[in-house]
Amino acid sequence: MTEAGKPSWIVRIPTPIWLIALVVMALVVDMALKVAVLFQYKPLGIALIVLGAALSAWGRLTFSRQRAEIIPSSDTHSALVESGPFAFTRNPMYLGIVIVAIGAALTAGTWLMWLVPIVIFVLDNFVIIPFEERSVERARGEAYRAYKARVRRWI
Repeated sequence: MTEAGKPSWIVRIPTPIWLIALVVMALVVDMALKVAVLFQYKPLGIALIVLGAALSAWGRLTFSRQRAEIIPSSDTHSALVESGPFAFTRNPMYLGIVIVAIGAALTAGTWLMWLVPIVIFVLDNFVIIPFEERSVERARGEAYRAYKARVRRWI
């Protein structure tokens, strides 16, 4: 965080952009260095990519239907979304992206690609989501604290 309540540059970059950038970097380095496959299972990897994308899309669609802001650094948080995938995870879009990253790692199989879901999880769990949770709690108060007590951050 730069100033009180202001998001750092890490938070301002959307998680899907982080995912794309990390996957591209891993693929470029993999090809340049001809990195050996560590563990690969393409059918499961592709299935996880589809599953993760579907979960993220479901979360995004649910946000749209509730007219909620999708930007983590929003100050208003006009709606507290508790339906759809938000009934079982507070962060279905982030969870979906982590699942996509695991799918990409399984598809490519190299150790560099296996770093991608780890980095995405660390960014989301320790930087982006905590910032967002503090912001939503300031905006929505007790309603958000009650939701947080009922529904887990991930699964």
